[in-house]
Amino acid sequence: MTNQIQITYELNVIPGKAAELREIAKNMVSFNDSGEPGTLRYNVYMNEDETLFTFLETFIDSDACSFHGARFAEGEFVGQVLERTDGGRLCVFGPVSDDFKNWASDAGFEIEYFNFIDGFIH
Repeated sequence: MTNQIQITYELNVIPGKAAELREIAKNMVSFNDSGEPGTLRYNVYMNEDETLFTFLETFIDSDACSFHGARFAEGEFVGQVLERTDGGRLCVFGPVSDDFKNWASDAGFEIEYFNFIDGFIH
């Protein structure tokens, strides 16, 4: 079984804000790449009709996920992203800690949690 945590965060783009979100995403990726050694994957996507802005993230464990979550929630990017989006879906996959769940709830995140059943990573 893996201790890795995977996250998908799909946000609805406010019409006309796609280009701004692309620029914000580039800054976020650079910021996280240089400051989060426990982040294994941090990819940002936008669908072809520019209505969905999606993050695909992988962390080595729950502590690394918590570290990233705190940096995001307390940083400048959360406001920039939320001002240009209108709701969405945040899913966390894997053995995330109760501390993370409590923190996320207290911070106002509405998260769907998924438990690992079986699989492999190469």
